[in-house]
Formats: sequence, structure tokens, C-alpha cells
Amino acid sequence: MICTATLLEDLSDSHNLIECDFPTLARSSTRDVAFVINHGELLLTDDRILNTGLTATHKLKPGEPVWFVETMTKGSKSPQFKNIGDISLLEVNGTDIRQAVEQSGFLSKEIIRYSIARLYGRTQSRRNFTFEDALYQSKDEIDRVYFKQGDIIFNWGDKSDAIFFVVDGQVSVRTLKNRSFALLNPADSFGEYSLITGKPRTLRATAETDCQLFRLNSEWVLSQLVKEHPFVRLTLHQTLSMLSIKNQMKLIKSNDGVYRNPSERHEADVE
Repeated sequence: MICTATLLEDLSDSHNLIECDFPTLARSSTRDVAFVINHGELLLTDDRILNTGLTATHKLKPGEPVWFVETMTKGSKSPQFKNIGDISLLEVNGTDIRQAVEQSGFLSKEIIRYSIARLYGRTQSRRNFTFEDALYQSKDEIDRVYFKQGDIIFNWGDKSDAIFFVVDGQVSVRTLKNRSFALLNPADSFGEYSLITGKPRTLRATAETDCQLFRLNSEWVLSQLVKEHPFVRLTLHQTLSMLSIKNQMKLIKSNDGVYRNPSERHEADVE
């Protein structure tokens, strides 16, 4: 998993980052910068996800990134934040983030690319043959696995031990009420969020047809990610976290339910 507290230590040791306060963040929606929480907590708020008048919220803690995805894509910094106590932030230049991601390894770059496409609702498949070639070249470290139609690949609440890449066939990702949440096709991947954040599976993955997958086990994935620049790992963390929040809000909105580990605080909420 990616530990944001460790990333904060790595950044503090290797970069002369600018420490700033919450008003600086509030004034930076048009600047080419992102932030890392140094001390304190922020509350992310977004009233676009639900159409009920409620606001989706998510608490961010020390070490967690703010606006890394928006800065990397040069997109609108639409999620807003509330200061819920004394807080200090570290400011990161947008060019440094983009250069770090551009120089990252094939696995990190593909997870970021694919997750951003899903985050922004880009449903048209865009094959990445460079990534697929790299996977095939790493076949000695990656398992090729086969499932029959109806087989459960992983279940709600399972501990994450792999990321999957669809080689052939279709995979249905399903809600707690066993409704189809997404249908995945060749070149799609799934299972990244739980592995990289260390959280239990929130959806069930089922073979919609007979299918062939690449199984990227956690040891191999994390051995690739640990080599990356802290900015890359922060971008991975924020991209996947934002995608998970969006998915959870979608499930709450449709009353399909969200799997939660009883021992953990709710990952996302509404007010």
C-alpha cells in the first residue's frame, strides 16, 4: 500500500517545499500548484455528485495530496475544501508533478492514465499498446489466470492481493445488491484502489463470460511503485482515492450500498 505519512517524510527529506496556510490554498484555484497536508485536516466537499441537495464530504489527513490530479491534467480545481482546525500545507509546483509522472514507470503511468479517464467519465476504450507490451515482457513475474462465466474473482470485503488486467472476455464489477456497476472489457484493469490504499474490496468482480486475465500480485506491484518519485505516488493515491469517493457516492445515490469495514471510519459521507 502507499503510506501517505511515509511520503510526507520522503518529501520533507528530499525537497525544499514551501510551507503555507489555508488562505493560500483558497487563493490558488487558478495557480499551477498542488498541496500536501503537513499538519491538521481538511474536509473535501463536493455538491455536484448528488442531486438531492446534500454535499459529499471526505476528510483528508496529514500526508494526503490536494489538487494533484487537477494540477497534473491542468483541469478545473472544482472540489472545494473546508478548514476544520489548525492546518499547514506544503505547496508543490505543477510542472514538477507533471515531469515526475511523465518519467514514471509503465505501471504507474498506466494506472494514473486509466484512472483519470474513469474519473472524468471517458468511457471510450483507449488501448495502450506500450503498457500491454510491457506486461507481456514481464510475464515471468505476472500470472495468467482463467475464469469461467459466473466465477467470482474477488468478493466484497476481501483483502486485496492483486490488480487484474483483462486480456480476453468480460468482467462485471458488482454492488452489494449484486447489481452490475461496470462492465469491463479487454485492456481494462481493476482492483487498483484496494491494493494501493490497503483497504478491503468494496465491490465484487465476477466473470461475465469465460475470461483470461493477467494477475499482478501485490508484491510485484508494490515493488514497482516503491521505485517511483513521491510526487508519482501522491498522484496515484489521489487519483484512486477520488475515483473511489466518486464511486461510493454513486452507490449511495442509487441506494446500492457501500461495503465498509466495521473497524474503520467511513471513507466518504454526505451532509
